[in-house]
Amino acid sequence: MREAQAREGVYDELDRHLPLAGSIERAAVPMGMYMAWCANHQLLSDALQDQASKLILRVRFREATGSELAVAGCGGVLRPEHFNSEGRSFTEAGYADYLVDYRKVFGDAAYDVKDDWDSYDRIAPVLTRRLMSFRNDGSTEGGRRWWKFWR
Repeated sequence: MREAQAREGVYDELDRHLPLAGSIERAAVPMGMYMAWCANHQLLSDALQDQASKLILRVRFREATGSELAVAGCGGVLRPEHFNSEGRSFTEAGYADYLVDYRKVFGDAAYDVKDDWDSYDRIAPVLTRRLMSFRNDGSTEGGRRWWKFWR
């Protein structure tokens, strides 16, 4: 079973990160970066957008962090119902890879990452590359490059 699906119906949760992070604020950062990115790429469900519309808008305008969305909007647990169909498919295929990428980008200090938009700007391009690959060939691994798709 994939790491991201350790508990059925749950992609990730704060409790999983808490022992290494040491605090809820630090544990929420990896999930929060992902949720902010999903908000910016229209991958969240209509239900979550209805429930947390103001918070999602604040995230998109960079007035709130993705961590705030993960905690206040999702209760610290990322579930399939938080994503639209593309968001669910992408998360199921690549959330475990995202956690690996997160550690690669931020190194051993993964839980010391500052919860700000500069940090987000470091991980977002990695997720975007994986999404483009996923849209082209259903893989989050890289496959064909988007500019070669029509050849």
